[in-house]
Amino acid sequence: MNALLSFLESQRLVTIALASEQPWICSVYYGVDKNFRLYFISNKKTKHSQYILSNPAIAFSVSWYNAGDYKDRKAVQGIGNCRVAKNDEEIITGVHLHNLHFPEFADRITVDWIQDPEHQSAVWIIEPTYIKFWNDELFGSDEIKEFTFET
Repeated sequence: MNALLSFLESQRLVTIALASEQPWICSVYYGVDKNFRLYFISNKKTKHSQYILSNPAIAFSVSWYNAGDYKDRKAVQGIGNCRVAKNDEEIITGVHLHNLHFPEFADRITVDWIQDPEHQSAVWIIEPTYIKFWNDELFGSDEIKEFTFET
């Protein structure tokens, strides 16, 4: 599991597939905590946020490859649920992870800014229930390891 967490920590962009009346997919910048929860910040009025509010079940993917060696690939595909942060601790964690990875936004993205209803933005949390980790370097011809998570 350490390799999985290290991979997720090394990346910044997750693609989320949403289940709704019609298919939708989006990519957002994220940070991850030690419990494999992915945090991102987004306005509640975006199409993906509206879809998540109507149905929190999602699929997600994080991918990487070595352009000099196409046999050196790493990726995560997973399923889980996505929700708005429930309390101050989750908001603080989400803002901290965001600003750790994207310090150029730290002046604007603050806990106070998130909590101000005028901005209509929120910290969102992806809680995985299943992750398939594909890593050519670690797993060779076996290619994947699978993980399940309690919610």
